[in-house]
Amino acid sequence: MNKMMKDFETKKIWRLLLAYSVPSVVASSVHALYNIVDRIYIGQALGTTALAGITLTFPIFIFSIAIGVLVSSGSTAVVSLRLGKKRFSDAETVLGNTFTLFMIAGVFVSIFGMIFLKKLLYLVGADEQTMPYAYDYLSIFLPFMFFDFLAMGTNGIIRSEGNPRLAMMIAAAGAVLNIILDPIFLFLFDWGVEGVALATALSRIFTAGCVLWHFTCSKNRVLSLKIANLKPDFKMIRRIIWIGFSPFIMSLATTFVAVFSNRAVITYGGSVAMGAFGAIHSIYVIMETPLRGLMMAAQPIIGYNYGANLLSRVKETVTYSYIYSAIISVTGIILTIIFADELIGMFSKNDMEMIEVGSRGVVLYLIMSTFMGLHMIAVTYFQSIGDAISSIILNVMRKVVFYLPVLWLLPLWIGLDGVWLSNAAADLSACLIAMVMVHRSLKRKMGGISSS
Repeated sequence: MNKMMKDFETKKIWRLLLAYSVPSVVASSVHALYNIVDRIYIGQALGTTALAGITLTFPIFIFSIAIGVLVSSGSTAVVSLRLGKKRFSDAETVLGNTFTLFMIAGVFVSIFGMIFLKKLLYLVGADEQTMPYAYDYLSIFLPFMFFDFLAMGTNGIIRSEGNPRLAMMIAAAGAVLNIILDPIFLFLFDWGVEGVALATALSRIFTAGCVLWHFTCSKNRVLSLKIANLKPDFKMIRRIIWIGFSPFIMSLATTFVAVFSNRAVITYGGSVAMGAFGAIHSIYVIMETPLRGLMMAAQPIIGYNYGANLLSRVKETVTYSYIYSAIISVTGIILTIIFADELIGMFSKNDMEMIEVGSRGVVLYLIMSTFMGLHMIAVTYFQSIGDAISSIILNVMRKVVFYLPVLWLLPLWIGLDGVWLSNAAADLSACLIAMVMVHRSLKRKMGGISSS
């Protein structure tokens, strides 16, 4: 047995979770840096209108991410479960089919996006001022979606086979390349938003190349990418899609919600608020990123131990994940409140009106983010044990059942503040139900072990 995989069964959970969290948080952070760095450079160099234009692309990006997440989350969970049962051949079949699904998805998203790009941008709220920036950015990036899927979607499999540090290094290398290329293309070559998009695309190609090298040549790999496993195994594909369907629904709901959020921001705050929303969303991603890294760390630990029928270790992983999540979230909220002006100012070319609107908005938007983290851990638990139905229910509740009605009602009473507070209200409501569901699930499964 691979030594790193043996740690899943024997190493103390709090140590194991920390050991996996650090590289996972770093990997998740550097992945998030791609778009955040783009927005910082665009806001500083081209101004609030350009930043608003890029912000309007969020729903389209989230939709493409949803397709990638459908495959990546499902394949990562299935690989972890198969490795826990020592079924290595099945895990390699999953790996090969993951590459095939990403090729199909990449071609579909690229062609569909390019054909309907202008219609999609008008649908999400673009106007004559913001359309050129949004169109130029996406028209460059969309043809490279396969590499984006491959770079983003196989990182979890590398962690699941016991290589979290390598996953971190591959993601970090791509982010560093993006940070280097952005100012070269934007300031030296004066290529505008097209240059920023090209820098991001080239970084994704580099990262995808590193992933391909690992699964074919690396001495540290547990799983190998084999040509024979690229042939679709429809039974395995159904399993991948079924487990990945929950985060897919989450991302799809996020796309749907992002359209309504964009329109609500424009209605109650105009283009200045839209630019501020781009900054706020970037800070939200910064806050969410370590939580997502924690989820990525917990997922293979939960999945492996559930597959190995070590349910006490599953429960312990969930407990420590809750504790770490609360620490991360509370720290993030405090720092956001203290440095709100400086954080928003990173995305602005001395636009004091945008900084004022964004500083107030970011505090209201993130004030309940502690509950967001707890909800994310709950979803990860159900996804990791293969309970797609429960994870789908939790995701739909947060993004649709709670968020959309509040997004409609609160702004009617308190204007733009209501738009910002809608996210916090949804986090609180969804979290309470999520924690109850996890408690009942663990109690039922642990009780089943005791009675047997």
